[in-house]
Amino acid sequence: MERIKITVTGDPIPAARPRFNGRHAYQPARNREYREAVRTAAVAAMDGLEPMTEEISATLKLYRRFKPTARNFGDCDNHAKAILDGLNGICFFDDAQVVKLTVEKYKDAENPRAEIELSSRDSQK
Repeated sequence: MERIKITVTGDPIPAARPRFNGRHAYQPARNREYREAVRTAAVAAMDGLEPMTEEISATLKLYRRFKPTARNFGDCDNHAKAILDGLNGICFFDDAQVVKLTVEKYKDAENPRAEIELSSRDSQK
């Protein structure tokens, strides 16, 4: 498999720390909803293909309504976690396969989205 391109429409949501209810941990609803949006977009992009098995290079371009340096934009690593967790089992078997990760943040108040590009590391040589 050479390259997979995925676009998740809407404001990218960074992963949040788990919340606790007594002894049980859970993710806030908006995080679960965003992960499901990532999964839905990934299934459509894969179009029935099997998950990648090789080492993967991932590029994430995040377009949010805020300036990239704004406190409410979110940290690159938290955005990456939310997206890569959503791709697990669909585009690849485990996000440990990602050996190169690039995350870029941009402002786009009119068209917020996450653009994801995955490629096998072998195809880049």
